[in-house]
Amino acid sequence: MVNSNLISIAEAPGKIILTGEHFVVHGSQALAAAINKKLRVTSTLSSTDDIIYKNQRIPSSKYNIKNDPVYIVRNKTLEYLDKKNTLSITIDSGIPRGSGLGSSSALCVATAASIASLFNIKLDRKTLFELAMHGEKKIHGNPSGIDVAVSIMGGLISFRKGGEPKRITLKHNPELIVSISGKRRKTSNMINKFSNAKRDKPSTFLSLVESSNTITKKTISALSKKDYVAVGSYFNFFNSTLNSLGLSSSPTDNVIEKCLELGSYGAKITGGGGGGSIIAISPSRHISVIVNELNKMDYETFSVKLPQQGVKVWSIN
Repeated sequence: MVNSNLISIAEAPGKIILTGEHFVVHGSQALAAAINKKLRVTSTLSSTDDIIYKNQRIPSSKYNIKNDPVYIVRNKTLEYLDKKNTLSITIDSGIPRGSGLGSSSALCVATAASIASLFNIKLDRKTLFELAMHGEKKIHGNPSGIDVAVSIMGGLISFRKGGEPKRITLKHNPELIVSISGKRRKTSNMINKFSNAKRDKPSTFLSLVESSNTITKKTISALSKKDYVAVGSYFNFFNSTLNSLGLSSSPTDNVIEKCLELGSYGAKITGGGGGGSIIAISPSRHISVIVNELNKMDYETFSVKLPQQGVKVWSIN
C-alpha cells in the first residue's frame, strides 16, 4: 500500500570531467567527480501527471511532454516498478543548464530515484543507471554514461563506456576551481562535432584516444601522490587537444588564461566544450584569489573539495 500523502525527494549532484571527456565515448578511460551543486526532484501521487520546473522558463509553444527526459524516465521507472500511478514531479535545480556540469544526468538520476522511493523501493546502482540513461540518451544521443555514473556514486570515479565504474579513494581532499563561462551549448552538438574528427582523421583520432587513456591513468596516479603540478600539466594537455579539435570558445579560453595568469598549475574545459565550464587546479593559497577575481569578471566561479556525496533520497509524510 502506497501512502498517498508521501512526498519523496531525491537530490543528485552535478559533475566535472577531469580527463577523457569525448574520448570516453570512443573507448578511453575517463576521470570524473561529483560537485557541490545539486538538483532536487520531488515526487508525489497526484490525480494528474504534472512536471513542474522551478525557476526555469520553458517556452510553451516548443514544449512537448513526450520529449521531456523527466517524462521518459518517469515512464520507464513506473514500467520497471509495474505501477500505473499518476504523479506530480517538481524539479528544483542548482546546476546551470548547458554549463557542462551534468544538469541533465542529475535530473535523470534524481527522477528515477525519487519515483522509486515513492513506492518504498531503493533501486540498486545498476538499475538506477539503466533507468536514468533512457533520459540521458534522449538528450545527448550517444552519451558514454559517465555523467550518470558519477551522479549516482558521487566521489571521484574512473569510467570506461560499457564497463563498471571504479571509485578512486584518495588520502587527501584536492580542491578544484570550477568556473562557468556563461556560454551555453548543446552537448549532443559537441559530441557530433568530436565524432567528425574520427571520421576525417581516423589514425590520428585513434592515437588521441590512446593518449587520453594513458594520461587519465597518470592523472589518477598524480592525484594519489598529491602531485598537483603534474595534474595541472595533464589538464593543459587535454585542453590543448580539445582546442585542436574545435571544442573551445572565446569565453572558456579567457577564463583559462586568467587562471594560469593567477597561478593555476593547469586548467581545461570540462564536459562538452564549445562553451560551458572550465576546471583548474591551483596552489591552495591561490584558490580564493582566483575564485574572487573570476567572479568579479562576471564568471560564476566556485571551488569544490573532493569527494562529494552522490544521489541521496528521503521521504516526508
